[in-house]
Amino acid sequence: MKTNYYDFFGKLLLEVRGEGGRSTGQFRTMYDHYEVVNPDREPDVVVERTTEPLSVQTVLGNPDDHFGWTGSRFVVRKGSEYMAVEPGWKHIYVTPNWEPFYAIYPIEFQLRSALVEDRQALIHASGVELDGRTVLFPAWRGGGKTNTLISLLEAGGNFLADDRLWVGADGSVRGFPLSVNLQPYNIESFPAVQAQFDDSDKNLRRRVSRLIEDKVDPSGSFVGKAVTFLNRYYIKERSRSFTKVSRLFPTAKYIDDSTVDDLVFLMAAPSADRVTIEELTDEAALDAMRAISFYEWNERLEEYFRAYDALVPGGSAVKHLEYVVEAENRVFAELFETVGTHRALVPRKSNWGETGTDREMVDAIRSLAPRKVEASD
Repeated sequence: MKTNYYDFFGKLLLEVRGEGGRSTGQFRTMYDHYEVVNPDREPDVVVERTTEPLSVQTVLGNPDDHFGWTGSRFVVRKGSEYMAVEPGWKHIYVTPNWEPFYAIYPIEFQLRSALVEDRQALIHASGVELDGRTVLFPAWRGGGKTNTLISLLEAGGNFLADDRLWVGADGSVRGFPLSVNLQPYNIESFPAVQAQFDDSDKNLRRRVSRLIEDKVDPSGSFVGKAVTFLNRYYIKERSRSFTKVSRLFPTAKYIDDSTVDDLVFLMAAPSADRVTIEELTDEAALDAMRAISFYEWNERLEEYFRAYDALVPGGSAVKHLEYVVEAENRVFAELFETVGTHRALVPRKSNWGETGTDREMVDAIRSLAPRKVEASD
């Protein structure tokens, strides 16, 4: 059986077992920066590919969409795919095409649990060092983190992360260089990036798919519904396209750790003509960060953990989630006292390079005021 190990900051050792399908494959692609060979300790968490049929004793939900308990494993089932967890969440089994992120969230939660004791918290953000200044870009999914990263790297910046990273209450930030999950709109927005993914068939499919999404009403006529169905299942690319930032920008350096100067919360503004940045109060920044974290991972974790506690004897996962979330919120609140907090309103344009949105973003970041003076006692 194929086995790989990944060591995250000496806090969590992950073992990935098995191959075939997208679940374990995405783990290996995303986490390859942290791979180690022949670790000198037992893994903290194991994720293992399985095709074993399950028989559940109790169920919350429908026959093909439920939480269940086998007597020894907690089960989350979606159709023919499932995730099964031994009590304690130290051994997780996934079927070949189980959605990888649905297993990644509980695994990364265990890393969050360890790092929050060091007053560090996970945020959903990209991170760039530009002109000696470290700026983080928290955002909701699809909010522009990757396009912002690419824009600043084209301007000569270096990177900490594309999707998420770790911040400290003391203003520190730790990079998290996971492979980039490029969407079609990321590729199409930048000619230099598109040239590296120049496949005529895929490019044509992306253009046709985007045209259908823009022009066809899926709730309208039978024809509209049929075309939308064909696009969703036969034209649109359904697999994720992961690549390394260093492949896209070989001259950009990875920054392992730094000190935060500013956080710029990205928000799509469909009616805006250009990128604008406004100051954000610490209270508004904390509300925004809580909302992002809830949407990106805490909501799903709470759903899983409440079902787990209801089905697994002695389960107390929700209580621990609440502890970690509150501890992370304290990290955020203390961090915001000493760094700049801003909101960027970003036009929802598909081609940043062609429309000049990339240059507007670079100019806006370079115009930020100096870093806050540290709060005094």
